[in-house]
Amino acid sequence: MDITRLDELMLAVMDSPRQERLTALKEFVSAIGKPVPEEVADRLETLWEEWSSGTLAVASARFAMDIALTGIPGKVFFRKVLIQAVKVLLPPYLNHSPVIKALGVRSESTQPGEIALRFARLAAIKNGSVIFLPSSRRWAVAGTMDSINATLPLSAFGGNGSNSVTPLDIILQDAVILNAGSEVIQLADSRTAPIASDRFRAIVAKYAQVPVSDAKVKLMAQSGCAKNLDAAAFDKYWNAAPAAAAAVPATAAASSAVRPGTRRACEGRSLKEVDMLLDSESAAGCGEFADDEIAAFHTFFERLKADTAKRESKLLATIVAKISDRASGEKLAAILTPLTGKTAFFPANPAGSGFADFAVWGELASKLLEKLASVAAQIYDEDYLAACAIKLPLKALNCICSHISDEAICDMARSHRCSADLLLWIWKNRKKRSDAELLQLINLDNVSRILSGEEPPKAWGAARREMRAMLMDDKNFQGHLIDMLGGDTIMFGSLLQSALFLSSGERQSLMVKLARQSKELQEYLESGAGQKILNAGIGKTETVAAVPVHEPSYTSVKSHKVLIKELDDIINIHVPENREALKTARAHGDFRENSEFDAAKERRNYLSRRRSELERELANIQPVVMKQVEVSDTAVIGSEIEIQLSGSGSEKYYLLGAWDGDPDRRFLSYRTRLGKAVLNCRAGDTFEGPDGKPAKLLNVKQLPAEIIAELDV
Repeated sequence: MDITRLDELMLAVMDSPRQERLTALKEFVSAIGKPVPEEVADRLETLWEEWSSGTLAVASARFAMDIALTGIPGKVFFRKVLIQAVKVLLPPYLNHSPVIKALGVRSESTQPGEIALRFARLAAIKNGSVIFLPSSRRWAVAGTMDSINATLPLSAFGGNGSNSVTPLDIILQDAVILNAGSEVIQLADSRTAPIASDRFRAIVAKYAQVPVSDAKVKLMAQSGCAKNLDAAAFDKYWNAAPAAAAAVPATAAASSAVRPGTRRACEGRSLKEVDMLLDSESAAGCGEFADDEIAAFHTFFERLKADTAKRESKLLATIVAKISDRASGEKLAAILTPLTGKTAFFPANPAGSGFADFAVWGELASKLLEKLASVAAQIYDEDYLAACAIKLPLKALNCICSHISDEAICDMARSHRCSADLLLWIWKNRKKRSDAELLQLINLDNVSRILSGEEPPKAWGAARREMRAMLMDDKNFQGHLIDMLGGDTIMFGSLLQSALFLSSGERQSLMVKLARQSKELQEYLESGAGQKILNAGIGKTETVAAVPVHEPSYTSVKSHKVLIKELDDIINIHVPENREALKTARAHGDFRENSEFDAAKERRNYLSRRRSELERELANIQPVVMKQVEVSDTAVIGSEIEIQLSGSGSEKYYLLGAWDGDPDRRFLSYRTRLGKAVLNCRAGDTFEGPDGKPAKLLNVKQLPAEIIAELDV
């Protein structure tokens, strides 16, 4: 056993519990064999100790459950982590103390492996699942679980037993859980001749949701279809050689048990008929789809017209969810791949799609959303899911983000503009998903941009309103935004001044509230900046209907193209290069002494800031075609001027746009102190120079032809 390798894998997970790192560590521990040695358990306690002091992410919770199945001893910190893992993984309707107690996580006598098996059994129980209880040799059908009292109603199955309400802990300890299906009833029904023993084993293996021991399978037969055989007859039956005639072909075993002559769901002629037939097959207890059904569904969705798929998107999403109950993994992908790009909820390019394309995600019930998210996770890679996440409404994010790492969400949100819903999801899940980089997305720049943008579709409006209310009244949210500024009060003033969604009174109220939380901001606002923000000509009226007036930034066509090129390079070249640099640096191991990783992170932060600056500037730039500028005797952008400064001779300048300045060539930006002073002066006018002394504009004329040609490129 390579202890050094174990330490390396643990260090990587402790630094960033990404899925690939968790998988590598799990595979290493699993390869050791059962039970896991004490030495390994002791070393893993370091990881559990760190995790026990925080809140687990979903991927980390699943990892802990997987490790429990390796037979690892139940040491102190691992037990604490298992308790957290159970709370994270349980759906809300099961997350109650009686259910958690039934799992045995608080019992010192229950080993981690048993806890993980109980959790797997709990997750497998559905309304209609077939249950076999070895302790009472009873077959039954599960009803709706009572999570408050931790009980499960059971009804008779296969002509055996009676109805009762059974404590959940009894069921979780050793019950066999099987999916409902037409073949399953053959296992329990003793009123007819027993099915062949090899077929019995095959059906159990196919429908069991948790692995079943050979001893339990034998007991199931003794209590089920072979119940009427005496001991000698049963032994002969159970040990009989496999009968070829009795063998069940895989495709036949998986096919839908529908009456002869009845149309199958995969043969439906319309979406409505497919939906109706799926319900009929579900009521009949049909199992997994056979290979011919998978091929038929694939053809149906391949031939489905795109306009029909988009018009009936809600019905189609419901059908997809129902299909996922009877197919998974590669089979599910084979059925649904033709829908990519044809449906509104599985677009070909989610990052480039509009919010309205994802509207169906906001219309579905929570249970359907969970299934649709699970389907997406089985068909598409993490980048696709992350691209969807930046556009989905809040209720859908709670389902799909459990399948996405924090890193993937961060990368996608930085490459594309995120929504109020995603920022709210990050904020509300900051304890479960406590990645610092994820929280950095919640900053005043993003909040101001989102709230100043166009009104989103209805499904996204609630999140935007909630974010606005948090900005105005939530002290914790306000404090976080102040922390994200990092002391940049100038940036604060710029962002607050451009907050188009605020009236003058609201802006003043917000400044007061933020100043109470930061002495630095208070001093900045009291220095006169606060009054300048209010008097800047933005949001002076109290009516929301009033349209604020912006003064555009002017620059030459050449400089405008340079800024566009810089932004394009950041998005398409530098950000991807930086992402790869981060991955390479992470692979080097210990981040505490990893200068390459620190440099890559600093580079990423710079690119993020610069991108935001360019996007703000470009949104407000008005390019000037210099050859179209009419020059008379007034200093305007795009003119050559001659100035008499105090105590010196005359100097010639070219008065140009905001990003055209070049002192060596006498290119004067109108945003400089001298540019602001001389702009709009007429030849012969006296003005105050940069040094505070009088200066005179002597002459104004057209720019030289070669400069016009250079700037108009």
